[in-house]
Amino acid sequence: MVNFKNRDVISITDFSPEEILDLCGLGKVMYDLEKSGRRYNSEYKFTVKRKLASFFCESSTRTRLGTNAAMYELNGVFDGFSGAEGTSLTKNETIRDTIMMANALHYDAIIMRHSKDGALQWAADVSQTPVINGGDGINEHPTQALLDMLTLYMYNNNKFDGLTIGFGGDLSHGRTIRSLSLALSHFDDITIRWAAEDFLGMPKDLSDLLQSRSVKVERLETVREVMSGVKFYYMTRPQTERMKDVSQEQVIEMMKKYRVDLSQVDGFDVRLMHPLPVNSKIAEIDYRVYFSPVQSFFKQAEFGLLLRKALLYEILKHDGYIQFSGKLDPKLEFGNNKLKREIKTRIKEGMFIDNILYGTCLDHLPSASAQGIADGWNLKDRGYFFVPANIPKTNKSFLKTDLIDPTERELKSAAIKAPDPTVNYIKDGKVISKFVYLLCKNDNCITRAVNEDVPPKFYNDDGTIRCRYCRRPYTLKNQKVSETELKSFVQSLPKSVNPL
Repeated sequence: MVNFKNRDVISITDFSPEEILDLCGLGKVMYDLEKSGRRYNSEYKFTVKRKLASFFCESSTRTRLGTNAAMYELNGVFDGFSGAEGTSLTKNETIRDTIMMANALHYDAIIMRHSKDGALQWAADVSQTPVINGGDGINEHPTQALLDMLTLYMYNNNKFDGLTIGFGGDLSHGRTIRSLSLALSHFDDITIRWAAEDFLGMPKDLSDLLQSRSVKVERLETVREVMSGVKFYYMTRPQTERMKDVSQEQVIEMMKKYRVDLSQVDGFDVRLMHPLPVNSKIAEIDYRVYFSPVQSFFKQAEFGLLLRKALLYEILKHDGYIQFSGKLDPKLEFGNNKLKREIKTRIKEGMFIDNILYGTCLDHLPSASAQGIADGWNLKDRGYFFVPANIPKTNKSFLKTDLIDPTERELKSAAIKAPDPTVNYIKDGKVISKFVYLLCKNDNCITRAVNEDVPPKFYNDDGTIRCRYCRRPYTLKNQKVSETELKSFVQSLPKSVNPL
């Protein structure tokens, strides 16, 4: 058995094929024990009492209750909250402080759900005890992916290689499709077939990533076309709460020909999966299908409990515990997102550092954005000299100010308004430091929540720059950066998400 002692569970891509197979194998053992009447008297129990902190900043039924039930059946205990009401989150408490409190109160592990992509990677970076991702934004839901894999494992002769699966519903705004498809990408000869409205279709970045991992991705026109070639069909709920400026009526219209009703499944030997809940108003699955032989999502839910028991048992079965230090890792304070640029001796009179002996100049900003940055930094009320200006005959602007060494919050807020700004630090009238401040362009990434103080970090995924937290690819738009400067930056990044 692979060693899962004190293991964080953040992304399904962090698992190896062997680890997924081992967990599914133990999940099957848990299933067999359950069906033989040994739910509470098996050898799979904690020998010392374990405490789980359950922090659900977004609503949850299956993940929260399933994890709590798993702890109970393993002879552990749990406590926490569902929703921010009644917690210090309503007082703008940060993820960092919430996690550190759980560590200080001697919880052995934490499961958390959060609305921001990458929030759980940050939580794991902060925490001294294991952190389990119960869903972060539209990013990932690794325990859901693992229970989905256990469902496939149980119904597909304990193997994944050569599997073809169909996806439907909302492939764009949910996290379950992303995590399950990435889990399947660990195995050989995988085919994903899908049919959905364009607005709800598979995101290009996910499709490209899957194909780079040798997964065959096929888009078809109808649900029946997809079902005709699969043994499993995975339906998902339209995530209306994550759709901006789209009404439920519009979503219902989009779903008309993609709903699963008896006419869609008639004649097919297929197992219908769904992470649940089904939206009863949109009814992506017609209620009559609930009574059809294809319905497999309630067994899928039970497999979820058994998989979570297997996972928690492997993480916490040891006798020891982690002692609380009360200290934060110094690496959590700073990012690796400052792309160094060559300092040129030539100065353009009247534009950049003239009239500033000490201060900062932000260059290569979109037209008219400089004033917004100055306002955001509150330079006028703080008594700083500043000049926001547009560069003639271009769509660029710049900001120069005698503010020395802006804070990370200030630089981050500037990058939100004007992506990829060049930052010049000035001393004695000369540029002493020049860099491009990179910030993940995923609007929902935790690194863009200024008050959370998450330092932007990237890693080098075979030449592709990826955000450490939401793991989305990053494309530099600053045209002034030379190929040499960009190459040097990419080479300086860690080769994987694992090192801080």
